[in-house]
Amino acid sequence: MDSAGVPVSAVPMLKVMRIQSPELTKTSTPSPTSPRLSSALILPDSFGVIHIGETFTAYLGAINVNQSSKVLNLSVSATLQTPTRRFAMPSALENKFPATPKDRQNYQPLNIEPHRGIDTIISKPLEEPGQHILRVEVSYGGQEHRLQGPILLEDGTNPNPRKMLRKFYRFNVSSPLHIRELTLRGGESTCIVSLAVENTASPDNNNNPRGGLTISQNEFQPYRGLIAQRIQPSSTTPHSQKTAVELFDESGRLNPGESRRYMFEVKAASEDANIRGIARGDELGKAIVTWHKAMGEAGRIASTFVYCPPSAVEEDLNSNNKENNPSANGSTASHQEEDRFVVQGSGLSVDVAASAADRSASHSPSEIPNTIPLDDRFPVTVEPINPPKRMMVGEPVDIQVLIVNHGTKNLDLQLQMRLPLMKGIVVYGQSFRNLGEIPPNGGSVVSKIRLIAMVPGLFFVGGCFVVDLNSGMEIKQPNLFSVFVENNSNTKD
Repeated sequence: MDSAGVPVSAVPMLKVMRIQSPELTKTSTPSPTSPRLSSALILPDSFGVIHIGETFTAYLGAINVNQSSKVLNLSVSATLQTPTRRFAMPSALENKFPATPKDRQNYQPLNIEPHRGIDTIISKPLEEPGQHILRVEVSYGGQEHRLQGPILLEDGTNPNPRKMLRKFYRFNVSSPLHIRELTLRGGESTCIVSLAVENTASPDNNNNPRGGLTISQNEFQPYRGLIAQRIQPSSTTPHSQKTAVELFDESGRLNPGESRRYMFEVKAASEDANIRGIARGDELGKAIVTWHKAMGEAGRIASTFVYCPPSAVEEDLNSNNKENNPSANGSTASHQEEDRFVVQGSGLSVDVAASAADRSASHSPSEIPNTIPLDDRFPVTVEPINPPKRMMVGEPVDIQVLIVNHGTKNLDLQLQMRLPLMKGIVVYGQSFRNLGEIPPNGGSVVSKIRLIAMVPGLFFVGGCFVVDLNSGMEIKQPNLFSVFVENNSNTKD
């Protein structure tokens, strides 16, 4: 006690340590003795390797090394500061004195007897890279009445105020994996998402592959109304007959610098999504990768949101508009649309409909200066319905096509397949069809064209035009689809 007869608190000793599993590494010679923990359980300057998706776990301990006095009214609070936010990390040691008389009725002070200690565990999943700070605040001492608060002298001073100490522990959080995505259109309601997952760690100075990870799960969480299915390579070898090397290759192990690629097919699932389709800029979802370290620690990391890309035709138009603009580079380039490979079903009609809807809602001519809006470039679109992937030489095939009027007026249309612009696969029989009047703002009709393959090879079907019989306006369509032509077994060379 002090001269005023007020009990004086002993000074607690704070012990802080990150809890983590050991790492596996190569050793030249085995150690004759087993390693032991140091008696100084303080948090070192370096926490080791900490990754996004791991759970940061730390030990907080308060010890009374005094031989005769207690640690009075102890309270230990911890806060984790990330590059953007602060998170309180509550624990059993956080026992702050209540601020209101009602809360003080049930308050029980936390005291530590001589040569005793108290500890707790705190944890928090890590969600962002960058520097993190673990802030630990310790308060103790102070003679306080359970209902009235601090006991003051006649002059209003507190003879034994609470004492405080703060400690800060800095550490850096890095991303263990680098996820790169490539998205392709697979039709008006399908996208193919390709994900490359790379281990970004580096070998240590002895060229030991420390930092190796095992990918235990890779999934794609689709946006509402969509479904995602992983595209798996087929294997004819039974699992029981695979070699150790083959099993290791399939285990998902990634040493530093190694990468794996995963592919997903994202489709419209709900009725609304099927009717509307998947247009450029639509959110598809994000990839979630679960990994494990050598000692079993698990972590999860998510990619950025994946969006539906524009159709190949729109990319060509934007590219050509930039190249044809003298202020950009002073040069003029020819249209390269005919040289592009066309994925089955380009999704052009969905993009045009979305462009028209966006312009109608915003009442703006175009979001990009010097760029023709897609619905102005293609007021009418022609898109194949389930086109074939293969054709035989000399065998006619009927193809159904969907013709959509995206304009604001009725159009009396004729579908034309112009033979001089067709290569390898040509129109068979009548080369035009009168479609009649099609109403505006999404009015549509289904028609049929008959094609025949002349020679084997990989060809695109082009030469498609839509003509408005009233105004004479001609709308050239991009290549409808690509198809592989095989030689008929009954055809003689």
